[in-house]
Amino acid sequence: MWPSARFIDESVAFSRMPTANELDAVSETFDAIVVLVEEHELPYSLGEWEKRGVEVLHSPIEDFAAPSLSQLLEILRWIEARVEEGKKVLIHCMGGLGRSGTVAVAWVMYSKGLPLREALKMVRRIRPGAVEVEEQMGVLKELERLLRSR
Repeated sequence: MWPSARFIDESVAFSRMPTANELDAVSETFDAIVVLVEEHELPYSLGEWEKRGVEVLHSPIEDFAAPSLSQLLEILRWIEARVEEGKKVLIHCMGGLGRSGTVAVAWVMYSKGLPLREALKMVRRIRPGAVEVEEQMGVLKELERLLRSR
């Protein structure tokens, strides 16, 4: 088990960016990975995951920014499909707080039906400081409105 990963449920975890030397350790635990960093931030090639049999969704978000609601929903549906196949999914950004924290909170809301406040509290218990900027809170509030209207 890769020690930097923080599991938010039995199948989904989030973390900082693994170094090139940690890819083998990560691929021993995870079958699928959501890479939220931009191409220029990557210290490894995305093809390295595929070589290790790990499915990749590269959905870049600028550092200290948030995904659009449609980008966030695309990520959540991708995670959901992998979890339904019994796979373990890792979500990572650079530091494991802002971008991946936002998606982690969104996953808890989406998969468990929790309101934003409870989901945020749960994720911050696991990783204090998760969700760093107002823009990230903004997209989570949009998601909450959308999920409530269903």
